[in-house]
Amino acid sequence: MLDLLNLPGVKPVDLHSSSRAITIIAEVVEGELPHCPDCARLLYRHGRRTNIFADTPMQMQPVRLEISRPRYRCDACGKTSTPELTFLDERRRATKRLVDAIRQRCLGMTFHSLAEQTGLAVNTIKNIAHDLIEEMEETVRYETPVIMGIDEVNLAGAYRCVITNLATNNVFDMLEFRTQDHLKPYFKNMPDREKVEWVCTDMWRPFKRSFSEYLPNARLVIDKFHVLKMASEALDEERKKYQSTLTKNERVQVKKSIRWLTLKRPSSLSQAERNALEVVRETIPSLAQAYDFKEAFFRIYDDPDKVSAMRAFEAWENTLPEKELDRFHSLAKTVHNHYEDIFAYWDSPSQITNAYTECLNGLIKIANRIGRGYSYEIIRAKTLYAKHARKVGSGVRLAIPPTTSAKGINETVEYGPHIPTLIEIAEAGGLD
Repeated sequence: MLDLLNLPGVKPVDLHSSSRAITIIAEVVEGELPHCPDCARLLYRHGRRTNIFADTPMQMQPVRLEISRPRYRCDACGKTSTPELTFLDERRRATKRLVDAIRQRCLGMTFHSLAEQTGLAVNTIKNIAHDLIEEMEETVRYETPVIMGIDEVNLAGAYRCVITNLATNNVFDMLEFRTQDHLKPYFKNMPDREKVEWVCTDMWRPFKRSFSEYLPNARLVIDKFHVLKMASEALDEERKKYQSTLTKNERVQVKKSIRWLTLKRPSSLSQAERNALEVVRETIPSLAQAYDFKEAFFRIYDDPDKVSAMRAFEAWENTLPEKELDRFHSLAKTVHNHYEDIFAYWDSPSQITNAYTECLNGLIKIANRIGRGYSYEIIRAKTLYAKHARKVGSGVRLAIPPTTSAKGINETVEYGPHIPTLIEIAEAGGLD
């Protein structure tokens, strides 16, 4: 029979195929009788034992390897033994090459998909993945970011902390919790923490309180999209106020036709949408006023000069009506509460934002849904150690020019999974 296995020490003698799996029956190639490992006496044959192991799939079907092994017994000490087959992982009841193939794929596919392909139990796949993760936790280290992004993601029943390298658009780390008790020791023990020069995050103060003491050279910049989101929410609040005065059918129509129209920037409007906006101005002047204040606030960030942007904010605030647009007044108060960190945006390299961190959070949630409720540990590993997105290099992917404290161009470092590559994988349907 043709040797389909190419495994040392065994030969196939039969094959059965069903709709569920291919079964290959194999026997151990026997040589001379072995000697007892304890007393060195020559052993004698003592029957055979058949065991079943999973092997790498063939023809897109799981493979079962049914191996018949001779048993030997010692006359003197009564010890029995069977030949050791080096290609087997006895603990997993699988060939080592199958276990290796699962290790290579388990962080890029769902466990259920791998179980279907290999015929192994989902828990066996999960255990192989956990062993791999433990090894990676000990061996994989990413370059400390010069420009760091910090954000949160609600995952597996709790808020987690996600950290990215915004200079290279890579994943740096994911932490189990976002509390100060968890974050402070992390930043205190971060390797090369003096290299961090910028941290971009939202207005949640515990983030700043967690890193400010331990990253001596880091300056905070509030992510502009979190600030602009408040302006959009203020506008949307005015729309809801107007809707509350309408009938149910009218509310549905307004939400469908006006909500996205007013949230768009003027440059993104089609001619039909511009015409519709003019109708809104004529029929709902209060909403048109809120739209204009939203746009005026957005234009602050369009200003390339910091001093000019600060003046634009002052002018915007001074024109707010005293007893109207409460949410816009709250926005102004928030800007004052975080004034230095918000306007640090204009001082930062290439005016950094946390956009890629937000993209990563979306990908994490997708992976969690596809994985049918993976544990935090598995999602973290799939995010941090994604094989196809990781790349060892010399900083050639920098989205922002490195500062003086960045690694030299000829120095080989690893930055972590590249977020744009993760996005490409997800769009191609491969993010499991």
